[in-house]
Amino acid sequence: WMIVNGNGVAMTQKTDTKLCLIVPRIYEEKNILELSFPYMKPVQIALNIDGRFSNTQAMLCQSKVCGDRIEGIDCGDDVAEWLSDVLCTSGLRLIRQSLNDRRSSKNRRTEDTSSQAISLTNQAQYLLINKTSVKWLMNKVEDWYDLEEENKSDKLDGFIDRFRGNLIIEAPKVLEELHWHSVQMGQ
Repeated sequence: WMIVNGNGVAMTQKTDTKLCLIVPRIYEEKNILELSFPYMKPVQIALNIDGRFSNTQAMLCQSKVCGDRIEGIDCGDDVAEWLSDVLCTSGLRLIRQSLNDRRSSKNRRTEDTSSQAISLTNQAQYLLINKTSVKWLMNKVEDWYDLEEENKSDKLDGFIDRFRGNLIIEAPKVLEELHWHSVQMGQ
């Protein structure tokens, strides 16, 4: 999924930091995606793709995949209005990646012309999250003070999940990862 503005440009946390306050939950048994936001009623979106949704073309811009045209499925007016309300921006739409979308990455380091299917990520297929930096950020964002969790560990895990990282590490210093030139896993 991705959120696009009225011009079809994908929104990112770099351009709208309030995006990190949207909490997605998938309930497979109910076949729904639920989005919640502090002090707002949650919205639910059906996971199954059927005739209620219309195919739409969205251009990904201002991202590493800028210029790639993707085929997406508009998730409807209810979620669009909800997103516009919570993010205080009119004309927003939630687009789900179509099963027919054939976006792929090209291997730029070699002459290899084969490609690998990629998702709607705006920067990279991998996102590294430093727990130490997220813990620091938790204390800086006023809206996060009031959010209730069972304990501090659950609260931290919840915030880490919001960034949707797939490599979670814990470095000794806050924002240390900004100065790294490489990462090695294993020996």
